[in-house]
Amino acid sequence: MKIQKIRTAIRPGTKADPTSVDKLERGAMREFAKRIRRISKGYIQLLNRIPSEPVVNRKYQFDLDPNYLSILLRDGELMVDEVLLNGGEFGNFLFLEYVSTAYERGTAQQYANLAQQSTVYAATQQSVATILMSEPYQLRMALVRARVFEEMKGLSGQVKADMARILTDGIARGLNPREVARNLTNQAGIETRRANRIARTEITSALRRARLDEADEAKEMLNLETREIHISALSPTTRRHHAARHGKMFTSDEQRDWWARDANSINCKCSTVTVLVDKDGKPYNKTLINKLLEEKEAMKERGYQWAEE
Repeated sequence: MKIQKIRTAIRPGTKADPTSVDKLERGAMREFAKRIRRISKGYIQLLNRIPSEPVVNRKYQFDLDPNYLSILLRDGELMVDEVLLNGGEFGNFLFLEYVSTAYERGTAQQYANLAQQSTVYAATQQSVATILMSEPYQLRMALVRARVFEEMKGLSGQVKADMARILTDGIARGLNPREVARNLTNQAGIETRRANRIARTEITSALRRARLDEADEAKEMLNLETREIHISALSPTTRRHHAARHGKMFTSDEQRDWWARDANSINCKCSTVTVLVDKDGKPYNKTLINKLLEEKEAMKERGYQWAEE
């Protein structure tokens, strides 16, 4: 009986962008920047609603009472929620336009990868559409959606606290309203950078999670034994312990645990590729692994910091 030769795993993306979501991330960051600008302009409008006049020592006196200040701050909170949380959990822009797309893309990539290596998988999961319509996939997507909304609620709360602090601090110190407005604009830059980190982390994590989730589903459904080959971007800014994993194999649980530790998943471009292995955990086809190890040795010669022993 002729034993079927297992074909090599498919490596998606490019060497510089192993996750293949750079374009999605840039789109989300542009959208965040636009929304944060709306928020800063909104707080400046709240500031302009407060009558003020110059007094001694270049100070300004703001004419407002505690009740009016509470109303203004409440208006600011409602505005931030409208800009960042509009649509709620099911209709939030970050999930609908970016994270869900990344998760679906990761699922499609994993389908192509496993279907190439396993005829049993290809026969069972006949198309990407079959997976997307399945109950397990819908449940996994619901978990991703809930996670993203929690992140967005956290961002909204932080933005509200920071912008209110800048506004009230300027009033309490009697700053020139133009200076308070400038401080609000500067704070918006800080909030945008925080939002960008969320975009990069959540979009990339969604694609990686989709690949791991589909591999786990294949193992549960078809008893396929798999391992995850870690792929690093091997760029000048790659962290040393990220580069050290390049070309090495891990279980999906080990990979998930590593991304969950410390700040490993933040601003991380690493990805994985699933390979079929035998009962001893050895890959049936080592073509990709050999290529990755050769690639790492070649990149070391460029003298990047991560290559230092």
